[in-house]
Amino acid sequence: MTFKNILTLLLIILVSNIAFGQNNYDKFIQAILKGDTILAQRISDESITTELIETKSLPIKNVPSHSFKISLDKLKDTITSLFNFENQYNNKYLNNIFYYYPSKEDEKERHKMFIDFQVETKTTALFGTNYYEKPNTSNDIYIHNFGTYWDSKLYFSKKKPLKYMTAFIIKLTKINDDSTKLFIEAEAPKVINGTIGLGAHGPIARETAVEPTTIEEYSILLFIADKLGDKSLIPLKLPTDK
Repeated sequence: MTFKNILTLLLIILVSNIAFGQNNYDKFIQAILKGDTILAQRISDESITTELIETKSLPIKNVPSHSFKISLDKLKDTITSLFNFENQYNNKYLNNIFYYYPSKEDEKERHKMFIDFQVETKTTALFGTNYYEKPNTSNDIYIHNFGTYWDSKLYFSKKKPLKYMTAFIIKLTKINDDSTKLFIEAEAPKVINGTIGLGAHGPIARETAVEPTTIEEYSILLFIADKLGDKSLIPLKLPTDK
């Protein structure tokens, strides 16, 4: 199975409980099997949904940037080595942000699924290949989670968190021989806020581009700083309900 197919199936699972009946899907499949593409298209169109994206208040955004008293090459190698399963498992900075529940019926602490990230550089890029085709990216680190969505802390609909996903870029800039500035940016954040119809395996997710939150970026920075023994960063700022 290709990565694209895996991602599609994942999106289907994530939106399978969005408001439309299983009966619609059954009717859609029956129409397809009978060769009635006009009816199948009509049923698919009737299953289109769009959820209003609501944004919680985050008056002061996090600043995902910090200077480390470490040379650029050493910092790059160190950060690359940090993103393994052992370091990420049960990490308080990552686990408080990067998680999801398998279904709406399983929204209990014991069912919480945590996300871990994979790291790439220009010489090892696979999912970040297109990014490294851009100029001035050779010192950057690309991290991703194979397209898994997590529950957003900022974007909601009907008081429920929307599914949010993005890859991240860790940008390193040399200050001098012994110091490096680090900045983390979200590559192309998006949320699932409905469906765009039905497909062979179920509802097809509606993906909508949104602005970066700074929450995820700063959480990754806190993870890195903690592993490097740097305790100088201020706590993470989270949205309010106002």
